[in-house]
Amino acid sequence: MSLEEGVETAAHFGSVESEYKALVDGVGVVVRDWSDHLRVCGEDRKTFLNGKVTCELEGLEPGGGAYGFLLDAKGHIQADTAIRVLEDAIWLELPAGRGPRVGEHLSRFIVIDRVEIESLTGLMPLTLAGPRARPLLTALSESVSLPESPWQVRRSVVGEAGEVLVSADGRWGVPALTLWPSVTQAEELVGHLLEVGQGFGARLVGYQAVDRVRIEAGIPWFGQDFGEANLPQETGQDEAVSYTKGCYLGQEVVARLHYRGQVSKVLCGLTLDVDEVPKPGAALGLEGRQAGTLTSSTRSARLGSVVGMAILQRRAAELGTRLEVEGGGSAEVVRLPLAGS
Repeated sequence: MSLEEGVETAAHFGSVESEYKALVDGVGVVVRDWSDHLRVCGEDRKTFLNGKVTCELEGLEPGGGAYGFLLDAKGHIQADTAIRVLEDAIWLELPAGRGPRVGEHLSRFIVIDRVEIESLTGLMPLTLAGPRARPLLTALSESVSLPESPWQVRRSVVGEAGEVLVSADGRWGVPALTLWPSVTQAEELVGHLLEVGQGFGARLVGYQAVDRVRIEAGIPWFGQDFGEANLPQETGQDEAVSYTKGCYLGQEVVARLHYRGQVSKVLCGLTLDVDEVPKPGAALGLEGRQAGTLTSSTRSARLGSVVGMAILQRRAAELGTRLEVEGGGSAEVVRLPLAGS
């Protein structure tokens, strides 16, 4: 299937329902070939990046990490990013196809900073997602050392693959650990994970099942639920923004909204009373006027209903508000997360 910027990835590997069950009850093995990655190195890398992202980096030691936004001068989101601090570099994980654009965006601000920005190539992240992800990795090696909290990273010996970087990841809706082998190692390691993981309910999982679980958990994705037209506070992702750190690009707008007012629209969860799952882009109305647009939707087996997310005007964002759905049916504004954790 095609994602943003022409990025291609596997939608599924035969049965979305079986893959969904692996994520919820066992462990899904996800070949994460859709995300982009940048490597930032140089003596000034941490100070430089700390002035370009909304999260706090200064206190992070090698092995630490954070989740944040990259903004323009007007406070609009250019991308969200998982940041991982290593001994000699900082890695930025970015939405599909955003690597070149973010690289150019950051490079414009390099003046006298001792910083180099390059595409991170040669690696293929393999994510184990589900409640049995950690037990499966532990079973691979007696000496395995796993990170405990998002977005920590550790170097660990993982079975026959030898020493591999392992990161603990958030924003999946289920527990998730990612291995970072080389591209040449990845295929063999996937086979090994599936073989050892038979007793853990392991299954190769495609994009559609991952998407369903993250919608249930109320986790918005850049390019789907928010984008360059949005401000950080509109997404509801409080973990991504520090209001106590020093100056960063776009901070003035973010701080003004935080301390003096509020945004006019905000991300909300929905339960939908509809015959068919509406597609993203469907208009949501209140009292005869459009109040927002559906951004994500899925039929949730765990909740027994259709659920989704939308960026809604404040007048429509109160919990319990009933909205008309374009094409028929209704939606109720509910608290996030919808299901999971």
